[in-house]
Amino acid sequence: MKISFDLDDTLILSEKGSLYETQLKFPFNIIFKERLRKGIIDLCEELKLLGYSISVYTTSDRSIKYIKKLFALNKIKLDKIINQKEHERVVQARRKEIMPSKVPSRFGIDLHVDDDISVKQNGVQYGFNVLIINKNDNDWWKKVFSEAKRIKKLKRYYNGNKA
Repeated sequence: MKISFDLDDTLILSEKGSLYETQLKFPFNIIFKERLRKGIIDLCEELKLLGYSISVYTTSDRSIKYIKKLFALNKIKLDKIINQKEHERVVQARRKEIMPSKVPSRFGIDLHVDDDISVKQNGVQYGFNVLIINKNDNDWWKKVFSEAKRIKKLKRYYNGNKA
């Protein structure tokens, strides 16, 4: 099963008082000033142990190389990174109508985690699973873990492998 995470206000918080993973050591903390949200390292480790594929799906213009390195330095191996450029190439392509900011199903993603309610609304309209988490919720990772297990169970059920 594949799960993706948004970056801004989901895994990279800008609010004062937010809880973060341990700051990177010098000189990486100079190059990678952004810090990941507290809980993401343990969550990804648990999800990987259960066979989940972990991706980042962001509408930012951060390079794939930058995102990959930021997560690698935090001991998280990402299976896929979709930034704005990749989204436009795959989702928008040559369509004249404006497509949603994210369409995780186009990348085979089973669950996307985001903070933006419009992504959830697009999920209902276009048929993909989205979990909205609040930037002030310190137990956010529990909700993600629970929803990932629920979606995985549903997927097995609909694929004929009754769980």
